[in-house]
Order: sequence, then C-alpha cells, then structure tokens
Amino acid sequence: MPRAHLICKAEFCAAFRLHNPSKDDAWNRETYGICNSDSFHGHNWLMEVEVSGEIHEETGMVMDLLKLQDLVQEKLISKVDHRNLNTDVDFLAGKLTTTENLAAAFWEQLEPELPQGVQLREIRLEESRDYSVRYCGAD
Repeated sequence: MPRAHLICKAEFCAAFRLHNPSKDDAWNRETYGICNSDSFHGHNWLMEVEVSGEIHEETGMVMDLLKLQDLVQEKLISKVDHRNLNTDVDFLAGKLTTTENLAAAFWEQLEPELPQGVQLREIRLEESRDYSVRYCGAD
C-alpha cells in the first residue's frame, strides 16, 4: 500500500522561564541568560506535527486531516496557548520548559490519541525565526 505523510501546522503564544531549581541562581543565569528572567518571557511559537501511514483505498487518506487538526487543538494548543508553561500546564509540571522538553511532552500527549495505523513521525517547534527543534520520539 502507498504511504503518505501529513503535516498539521499550528501557532500558540506562551510565557515561560528556564530555571533549574536544583542549581543556584548564578548557574541558572549563566546557563539560560535572558530566558532565566524572574518575570518570565514569551514567544509566538510555530508548530508542525507530522504523521504517516498507509493511504486507505476506501477513503484515499492516511487519516482525516480535520481530525488531526482537532487533536492538535484539543490535546496541545488549548492547554498551552496564552498560558505560562511553568505554572499553568499540568503535563509540563516539574519539567524544565526548554523547547526540547516541550516537544517531547507534546509527543507524549498526542501519540496515544492517533488512530490505529497512523504513526507520529515528528513534532517541530519553532521558538523564533532563528531557533527550532525537531523531535522524533524516544529511541
């Protein structure tokens, strides 16, 4: 059967602070710089979720793209958009809110919700025009 990849794009705005509580303030300032601000800081994030699977003969689709968009909205965007990632998002509790950890946490939220036979291939988060992360699941 032929296979295809679907990519769903979404945006969200969120505030956060990079701070490791097991380290002293000097270490955090040195490691995270401006991202360690006590007042937090924010980004307008761009996200791409890529899934793949067989193209079903009877539907002509890997999965309904609108269902994928709804899953991304329900499981991810609705929980992080215009929120503080350090204080408002339950699935990020206790995690350092780096882009890498955010992408991995998004994967954990989304992967179990996909239809049978559809694989999550990649989550890409663009924190700024100069910095993005691609997460492809745990090895």
